[in-house]
Amino acid sequence: MTRRYRVWLTTLLVLGAVSMGAPILGADDAMDEHLRVVTEFADNVLAHGRDVHGPKKTPLFVDWINVDTLQPPRWTRDGEEWILSNLASQQNLFRTLVGLSDATGDPKYRQAAVDAITYAFENLQDVGGLLRWGGHTCYDALGDAVVSEAKQHELKHHYPYYELMWEVDREATRRYIEGVWAAHVIRWDILDFNRHGRYGQSDLGELWDHEYVGGKVPFEGKGLTFMMSGTDLVYAAAMLSHFTGDEKPLIWAKRLARRYVEARHPETGLGAANFSVRADHRMQNQFPQFEGRFTEATITDIYGARYTYCAICQLRLGEALGDEGREFSQWGLEDLTARAKHGYDENTNSFVAMLIDGGKLSPADRKKDGYVKVEWLQPRRATSAHFLAYALAYKLTKDDLMRQMTSSIARGLGLGELTPEFGQARINGDTSSNNPLTIFGLLQLYEATRERAYLDLAKRIADNALATRVRNGFFVEGKDHLCARFDDPTPLALLHLRAALLGLPEKPPTYWHGRGYFHCPFDGKGRTYDNTVFYAQRRSAPDGD
Repeated sequence: MTRRYRVWLTTLLVLGAVSMGAPILGADDAMDEHLRVVTEFADNVLAHGRDVHGPKKTPLFVDWINVDTLQPPRWTRDGEEWILSNLASQQNLFRTLVGLSDATGDPKYRQAAVDAITYAFENLQDVGGLLRWGGHTCYDALGDAVVSEAKQHELKHHYPYYELMWEVDREATRRYIEGVWAAHVIRWDILDFNRHGRYGQSDLGELWDHEYVGGKVPFEGKGLTFMMSGTDLVYAAAMLSHFTGDEKPLIWAKRLARRYVEARHPETGLGAANFSVRADHRMQNQFPQFEGRFTEATITDIYGARYTYCAICQLRLGEALGDEGREFSQWGLEDLTARAKHGYDENTNSFVAMLIDGGKLSPADRKKDGYVKVEWLQPRRATSAHFLAYALAYKLTKDDLMRQMTSSIARGLGLGELTPEFGQARINGDTSSNNPLTIFGLLQLYEATRERAYLDLAKRIADNALATRVRNGFFVEGKDHLCARFDDPTPLALLHLRAALLGLPEKPPTYWHGRGYFHCPFDGKGRTYDNTVFYAQRRSAPDGD
């Protein structure tokens, strides 16, 4: 069934439901406004976000735009100026474009995403299959060249839109996923890997036929086994199995995911961001008073990712793969359960810093300078990302603790009282929240309960987003922000909300809570992120419109 035919069939189903008197939730002007704003955004991206800045014009997109000048901001390094065109930082954009074509029946949006991916496969894929994208490498649309901090491939909670990549070019997608594993895995027998992968590796070796031994964790590794990168590896291999029917990549995906499970503390169930430690023992040396208990593999959630990005990825994998993905869902549930039981303060809606053995940490514990920053040891407020993680876990498992955590975090975020039971929600219709992740979380609750209140609250938050996050036809963090990131998840959230309000049988592309970035020295600012540099640009005198 073609996408255009599905759109036509969906329209007939909705119109037929109306003609028979069936209620269509929220089928009003708001849904038209949501679609109008997303369409305007996509049209503006197509009109002003293309790679037209250097001598070579390509179908690629830039990552950012100044919403006043309609020109992309420039990254400066050693006196050079770059216009970032990082395909890895555009995966939510591509999902939005595909979802918009499905919603409108206009194929141009999907085709624009296809054209960009096709160009990247033909021009930015190296001999080993890796794409020149990610955390430290991207294409410069101004100089028509690949630029990089250190010519390294890095994915860290990017979660590419592999379904569309597979539709565009199956062989290139397979080569990429296999190239990622070959470039990042250092020792297959114990699954030591590095978040940084080498370009130009033409010999992929035995790949999925390597011998696996496993063994004790944590171990002293040559790389650091960051879970943010590990879940990207897991996700890639699992999706390759899903596409091809070959079980070998899925076996390796589960082996890698299981390493983080094996490294949990046996009593608390808490895990760290790594299942290996560095040879220089930098954390242990910075915190000698803990006598070896403070390491990369024993401090939980120091980067704020295991119980947000990583948990959501595993839960989504379980949802996408069905029976073959049950273990991923279970491991995600176990992680969220452990964190809920250890370190969550309902009164402040925050998580305390902890070692995986349950020992609480505070900034006072940082007695020596070093890698670990003071702010990493402070309690952290639960965010909309935590809300999404726990709401998704509740939808998939109906676990009562997940219900309690979802309700508590919602209360802390000012969303109202979702207790004592789903089905008796008392939402805060005056909430000022405008966060798209909260919309995604509420949609999980609606799918789990079919309670209209969650759609009403999601609609209110969407209205807030339209009032505060839209500027000159683009989505921004706030009206005084100058730069818009095309990968903003807000338009995708609006498409999902519209589909839920209409009761459409087919949802837009899944939101995996992926977030791209470019990490590199910037003149005058040191080593920093594009998200930091460009989001920091504000109007000196916001006009407030």
